[in-house]
Amino acid sequence: MVWGVASPVLRASLKRTVPSQFRAFKSLIDIHPAVQQSLQQGEPVVALESTIITHGMPYPQNIDTSVAVEQIVSQNGALAATIAIINGRIKVGLTREEMRQLASNSHSEVVKCSRRDLPYLIAKKGNGGTTVAATMIIAHMMGIEIFATGGIGGVHRDGHVTFDISADLIELGRTPVTVVSSGIKSILDIPRTLEYLETQGVCVATYGVEDCSFPDFYTRDSGFKAPYNLRDPKEAANLIKSMRELKVGSGVLIGVPIPEQYAANKNIIEAAIQKAIGEADSQGISGKQVTPYLLEAIAKITKGSSLYANIALIKNNAKTAAKIAQELYKKDSSFTIGREPDNCATIAPLVIGASILDLSLTVVDDMPKVLDGATYRAKPTMSAGGVGRNIAECIFKLYGATNFISIVGNDQLGRSLLKMIPPQLRPLVRVDEQNGTSLGTLIFDKNGDSKIMLANMEIHQNITPDMIKGQEKLFRSTPIVVIDSNLSMETMECVLELAQKHQRPVFFEPTDMRIAHKPFTLARSLTKQIKFISPNIYELRTIVETITGTCVSNEDRKIDSIDSLLKEVKILLSLVEGYFDCIVLTLGQHGVVLNLEGETAASGKPLFDPNNGSYLPAGDSTKNVHSARYYAAPTVEKIKNVSGAGDSFTSGYITALLRGYDVERCIALGFLAAERALQSRSAVPGQFFNDNVEETKSLQGVMKDIKRYFL
Repeated sequence: MVWGVASPVLRASLKRTVPSQFRAFKSLIDIHPAVQQSLQQGEPVVALESTIITHGMPYPQNIDTSVAVEQIVSQNGALAATIAIINGRIKVGLTREEMRQLASNSHSEVVKCSRRDLPYLIAKKGNGGTTVAATMIIAHMMGIEIFATGGIGGVHRDGHVTFDISADLIELGRTPVTVVSSGIKSILDIPRTLEYLETQGVCVATYGVEDCSFPDFYTRDSGFKAPYNLRDPKEAANLIKSMRELKVGSGVLIGVPIPEQYAANKNIIEAAIQKAIGEADSQGISGKQVTPYLLEAIAKITKGSSLYANIALIKNNAKTAAKIAQELYKKDSSFTIGREPDNCATIAPLVIGASILDLSLTVVDDMPKVLDGATYRAKPTMSAGGVGRNIAECIFKLYGATNFISIVGNDQLGRSLLKMIPPQLRPLVRVDEQNGTSLGTLIFDKNGDSKIMLANMEIHQNITPDMIKGQEKLFRSTPIVVIDSNLSMETMECVLELAQKHQRPVFFEPTDMRIAHKPFTLARSLTKQIKFISPNIYELRTIVETITGTCVSNEDRKIDSIDSLLKEVKILLSLVEGYFDCIVLTLGQHGVVLNLEGETAASGKPLFDPNNGSYLPAGDSTKNVHSARYYAAPTVEKIKNVSGAGDSFTSGYITALLRGYDVERCIALGFLAAERALQSRSAVPGQFFNDNVEETKSLQGVMKDIKRYFL
């Protein structure tokens, strides 16, 4: 295992979380690159169905409308993801050619695809236009929360006799996706449909009306009421957020009335519906063919006016859904459930540190021994970085919750950086009007080893004591506070004072040997709150020198063997071990040394109590005895990137502490997280594990092979 000792770079793109029960299905899905990028960066996406292309409208209106609807979504701040089944592949985001392929087929060649049809179409490599139900399922697979359509299915007018009830209603009751539509299609039994939705536990609301009059597709008022009304995109977004946090597992139906200028005369449209129903009965039309037949028949009877109304309402619904989606993913902490806005996750670790936009340059040529002013070829990569930010994202992905305090500038770099930070970590990231976003330029040699980092770090001085004091309630609830060394001395002092006041341990990441000493120039009465540190050998030398006043050279030294390195480590640790409960010393490709308070760390017993933030030493802590052990790094194959292993190890170790693991499992999870980082092209993997089963199995494998030596 090869670990860089300099500040790691985050190249990982932000992935919207895929629900665990769907992760195995990802191999069946083709996602358009633009959709994938928007989901990764936490940007608003609106799902669109494809039965509008295959069964809902005649050619060429079907494809013209689909293209226009996608453009409307884009014009209103979101990205459209039209969903379909083509040659047995689930498509999320269609190309124009794929749209034409669907539109050119006859109804008999393309299945109107609901939940029941998905496995058959995939098995037979068939084509299908997805209904509301199927689109909801696939959108939920991808983490898309909003879906725009024309009108949903429902209870048919003779449904009390035939039990013909659309699968759309069942799906709304069990899939947490918000459907924006113009209500229930007029050809259906609207009151019975609303009753059925109530039975399914579906939250139904109108949009932008005063009296909760529920629309019925072609007209603005069905004559029946919805229980609730949403006035604007923000109210709708807040409703979706509350459903998300409550985890009730059902969807939301938002009824948007057709624009008034396109609304049909109720008497005329009802007469057309009755005539079309009679024609369908006489021709023996049944099942899922009824709805497309009736829509086509009504369009003929109304001489095309119903088709134009259909097009108008779909476009309006797409516009509304895009505005709601944009509001939903806006950086806004003004809406929370059952807690103050700034208290994002009461049981989460608190990470305070730098956010940096990193420009990484991997030199293709051989690196010069000295800087000579020549031009060398390099491959650039821009990504989110900063040690505090990296650790916050790693812990979030491993543990599931993190509160993160940081700062970016109000500039293009800052806006780009914010998009790369998971939405769940953004609420406490302040946007500074005075200073520019920190930009780091990292130079790697062609082997991926970090050689130098250049950065403007001034903005982090504006993570001020007042900013920290404003979040004091987080110190009361967090199990552990994690800081990096980019904070100002005044802010470090404030953090330590609050941690001491609320008796919360501090985990210090030294970040760089040039600034690793900073907190240890403060009074010992404060620095004793730093219970854990995770330096590399260079940073440890700096810390030892600051604490003890002993001169420790930090010049590169020739290390003949791991034994000579460990001999130096043992001496350094002996000088400062009494200052900390736990020192996690990373030794790059050699592994780690763990120095713990206590004679030994008992196997099977927790190393940390996350409930009260206490380190749990083994043996009699009054004896001031410490034990040090060396863990050799396991062999890792298929290494793609070495820049993120250090931070990933630290984050895995902290996550294990929070889970109450024993010492061996803490080290094992650290190694496993580092391994996943090494095998990823990103410094922090987009995803560490597919599910709990994979994590458990992998962790057991690492623990089986782990090699430990006492110093």
